[in-house]
Amino acid sequence: MNICSVIVNAKPENAPKIRDLLVDMDGVDVFGGVEEGKLIVTLEDCGEKALADRMAALNDIKGVIDVAMIYHQEADDKAMEEEIV
Repeated sequence: MNICSVIVNAKPENAPKIRDLLVDMDGVDVFGGVEEGKLIVTLEDCGEKALADRMAALNDIKGVIDVAMIYHQEADDKAMEEEIV
């Protein structure tokens, strides 16, 4: 499984609409930053859709200024379920 976190930059007035589009996408979660126009987002692999393709799709959303990857991790499913202490 691959997972990454990205910042989706947008004008603050466009961010709520963009958030609504993002949360409807499989494997995408939004954790905040809407008010500032810097949406904190995680992406997970969903079948054959590569993370790079997903980032490109985010960048193509009307109103998105850019998408910046902050963190990336690749691990098997068992390792992803382990609790980090």
